[in-house]
Amino acid sequence: MMKLQKNFNGANKHYSRDASHYKGNALDVVHPKSIEELRKIVKTTNYLVGRGGGSGLSGGAVPLAGRDTVINLLQFNKINNFDKERKTVEVGCGVILEGLQDYLNFRGFEFPVNPFSRKIATIGGMIATNAVSSRVGKYGRMAQWIKWIDVMDCQGAISRKGVTEISDYSGMEGTTGIIVRACLKVVSKIKRSATIVPITNLIEMIEIVENLKRDKTVSMIDFCDEIISEGIGLEKKYHLFIEYENDLGLLKGPEYGEFLKTLDTIYSFVLGNGCIAIEDPKIMLSKLVHVTKWFREKNVLVFGHLSAGVLYVCFKEEQFSEIPVLRKLIKRLGGMITFSHGIGVLKRDFVEFNDKKILENVKKRTDPLNKFNVGKML
Repeated sequence: MMKLQKNFNGANKHYSRDASHYKGNALDVVHPKSIEELRKIVKTTNYLVGRGGGSGLSGGAVPLAGRDTVINLLQFNKINNFDKERKTVEVGCGVILEGLQDYLNFRGFEFPVNPFSRKIATIGGMIATNAVSSRVGKYGRMAQWIKWIDVMDCQGAISRKGVTEISDYSGMEGTTGIIVRACLKVVSKIKRSATIVPITNLIEMIEIVENLKRDKTVSMIDFCDEIISEGIGLEKKYHLFIEYENDLGLLKGPEYGEFLKTLDTIYSFVLGNGCIAIEDPKIMLSKLVHVTKWFREKNVLVFGHLSAGVLYVCFKEEQFSEIPVLRKLIKRLGGMITFSHGIGVLKRDFVEFNDKKILENVKKRTDPLNKFNVGKML
């Protein structure tokens, strides 16, 4: 029998927020263990918020106004039908990415979209936000690695969506249906190496990045600022983190493993430094020097994936008034205010009019009863 966790208890508090600073309030929290239980919830409940690991940074999985029932989807965690020849695997929406990587690595394969949040991020959540990782320049976004998804609609029916329909669900942040299962494409495990380059001149860094982007063996071009560099044990300079899919990097074998651990400490350092909001704009590299001046003036931390021009700009609570200023600056420079974290609640007021109309049309077509994640994106 399905159990509900009622209002205002300790468990509900856990589900009142994601990894962002935004807080909500759930009416109920339910934990379906089967498709039939999930179907019953969908058919009998008005406002539903699907939730995986809660790793989102835009409030996309936060229940609103005490009216939303949160569906904890972590029980849908089966991995099966791995096909070595076709390089595919089928996974439930609640599968944690790190668990999938362990499963694949044992078989000599890996999933190429591998963000910092891999220890808690679920496959369903990654599809819903069309996630990216440090290797975005080479491997792109989550949607590129999906063969099909099984989606439950607002009436409880499940249908399989192929490549041409995936955009109605991947990147729509759970507003159009509940993704319950997916078939993912995987790659053979690759032996990699890396190099860490200290940078004193941002113009020089941009030139290096432009050259690296032309090298098809480079799978990662990340960077961090001086403060983060010092915080993770490097010199107090900007640093580039370059990953190669061959042995051209200076760091190989165990040293390459230490390189990956160093990258993973960036996010921990940012949180430990009191930053509780992380913006994710995308800009042209030619604008990097201009925005870096702003970062220094405002004393905010920054790191990112320069292969795609994605910046992660980190704010403490007392700096929150600067977030809308940053968004306006990014738009003025011709950039995107969000690239990897999604719109959720926190950025919905910044959606362009034409983009909003497109989102509204997809929402009406896929969720005519307006049940799923109402108040997000729109």
